[in-house]
Amino acid sequence: MVTGPEPSAGPAPRSPNPSQPDGTRRTAPRPERLIAYNNALQFISNAAWYLAAPFIPLYLVAQGASVGVVGVIIGISGVIPLLISIHAGALVDQRGPGGVAKASVVLYAVAAAVLVGLHGVWWVGVAYTLLGVANIGFAVAPQAIVATISTPETRIRNYGYYALWNSAGAIIGPIIGGAVVWRWGYVATFALLGLLMLPCFAVTVALTSAPAVPRQTVSLANAHTLVGSILRRPGVGGIMFASAMSQWGNTLQQSFYPLYLHHVGLSANLIGIVIAAVSLASMLVRSLITRGVAQFGYARLLLAATALAGVSLAITPLLRGFWPLMGASGLMGASLGFTQPLTMSLLVGSVGADMWGVAFGVRQSMQRLSSVFSPVVYGLVIAAYGLEAGFFAGALTFAVAVPVMARMTRHLASASTD
Repeated sequence: MVTGPEPSAGPAPRSPNPSQPDGTRRTAPRPERLIAYNNALQFISNAAWYLAAPFIPLYLVAQGASVGVVGVIIGISGVIPLLISIHAGALVDQRGPGGVAKASVVLYAVAAAVLVGLHGVWWVGVAYTLLGVANIGFAVAPQAIVATISTPETRIRNYGYYALWNSAGAIIGPIIGGAVVWRWGYVATFALLGLLMLPCFAVTVALTSAPAVPRQTVSLANAHTLVGSILRRPGVGGIMFASAMSQWGNTLQQSFYPLYLHHVGLSANLIGIVIAAVSLASMLVRSLITRGVAQFGYARLLLAATALAGVSLAITPLLRGFWPLMGASGLMGASLGFTQPLTMSLLVGSVGADMWGVAFGVRQSMQRLSSVFSPVVYGLVIAAYGLEAGFFAGALTFAVAVPVMARMTRHLASASTD
């Protein structure tokens, strides 16, 4: 964690959701308590995601799917989340984040039920799609809460804490998931995913009265009409490009890294530990993000994180042992740890408060677009040339992206100022 005094939560929350009648409005929790609830939701929900998601590719292979089919299923499962991202953000703007978070909890529980009760390659694809849809809500709603209760001075610190708890959940999730798979099998892991939605739902009850930034000028059905104006804001194109590139690396890591670890002979519990190392590294660097921004600035730090992702992917197929792969996971995590909170904070500084939810929805759309195409592309490369070639292809992608990012540095720098 960042040393020194605890960061200010920012200004008091805005008025409760105007869609509720005066007599039924709830009083929003104090900002510091709202931050605690928000971070708790991130911790539990992300632990639930990483409890199951890294082992879904292995579960598909165990049911007879080829590596190419795994890539296609994971890619296709991202289509629906891609289509709803912007409108999910608009829903947060208009109705507040609490209800969106509750809906995500329900979808996670349904996905867990499908994985436990219905077996087959394509049923797994359905469940993975439901998890992806739920993740839109788990991302957009809490990110909007942080934006609403932060000042420009405290924003990067609050996003750093938000992302840190996100990483904490991603550390414990795959370790527990790997141990449960190793001891009781995949179905037991998926059942545990469903059980974790009980505490998640309890937290979302507290978030129901979280502040909203209502936007009355555009209807929910027409939320997509705001996309052009958001993308034309100075620096926003660079922010979206950085978010998309981060997801190319993250999807490769989530989809095929478990298969590579299995390919080199690691057991399920060791695979869980190696994947948890990615999140541990993310958590460590996120505790230092405020200092990093102060010393290097948003743009340089974001560029360095993008380059680090390419390095981590380039060395992965050269490694075979547990400890060297732990080191590669650390590099992957360090890159992801900086990129996510930096792009979130930059986006809030570049877009008006009345469009924060939609802007986060656009960011999610860019990431989901990457999630659709990248596993299909990498899956085809892997099917033709082997697992190692997929990681080399990922490194090449980032080698091309870094110069593009460098040309966008000026715009990113301007976006970081309010």
